[in-house]
Amino acid sequence: MTGSLDAGAGPHLDGLAGPLREALERSLADRLARCPGAELNVDNAFWGAPEPRDLGEALTRFGPTCVNVVVRIFERIRGIDPTLGLWMQIRYLRNVWCGGSAGFKVVYVEPAAMRERLDRHFAGAGGPRVARDTILGGIEHQRGALLGSLTASMAELFRGGEPLDADSWREVHRPDREAVHLCVGKHEPRPPELDDIHLDWRSPVVGVDEERRRCRYGLLIGVVHWVQARFGLGKPVFPFQCIDDRVAALAGRREAPARWAEFAARWRDARWPLALRGGAGAEEAQTWLRECDELCAAQRADA
Repeated sequence: MTGSLDAGAGPHLDGLAGPLREALERSLADRLARCPGAELNVDNAFWGAPEPRDLGEALTRFGPTCVNVVVRIFERIRGIDPTLGLWMQIRYLRNVWCGGSAGFKVVYVEPAAMRERLDRHFAGAGGPRVARDTILGGIEHQRGALLGSLTASMAELFRGGEPLDADSWREVHRPDREAVHLCVGKHEPRPPELDDIHLDWRSPVVGVDEERRRCRYGLLIGVVHWVQARFGLGKPVFPFQCIDDRVAALAGRREAPARWAEFAARWRDARWPLALRGGAGAEEAQTWLRECDELCAAQRADA
């Protein structure tokens, strides 16, 4: 998901919300300065040489798909906490991934303060809110293999206790839809794999146990969610990457029709602004993907 078909993300950085841009710039600057704890920051941008010189180069190496995921997560956190108190607890963003879920590893400013703020947003204010996972609901975010984590958690499960390695909170405003999932590890020193924030494409949450302040899960949607997150089955199409791949495959082919060149030129101008628009940009990119599919079908028919 790296590389660029154009001048890259740099000319479009003004499209980033200020707090998001600050977090990304801090993550990159501290890694380049070799600050302790920053060695995994914005890691996708360092998968190759040379090191990125600035945020524009770093995000260009991320590619539009990963940049879009970061923006969408920022939007969802801002929707839960418009004061951005939750977001300001993120010191660093680390590697970004896209697949059966999509998100990034993080370094929190104060993990205890992040937990407190997340619990504070249980009540909500008529809009999105978060609730803690039960042990089973958060089992996939504990250390080690799933079966081992489940076995190790059995005693706590029967006692109604808490997860062993990481606490996690799910957005519960719109069950069975895309939702943000925030994980905070419980060990010191902090294993990098336990602290992350990601999007679940189909949240398994169907409600909340208001007394226990814990998520309730649907059996069927829970299975669908787990299979999707674990194996990527039924994951959504990532329009930015799909279009980029098809445009790159046809670049320079003499037999490519002129309308492909026109589409590719328009897409080069549109891809980064769309990526930086988060959820709305991803929806609009689906329209571009449909146009791309139509061009592919027409080319096959003409062959």
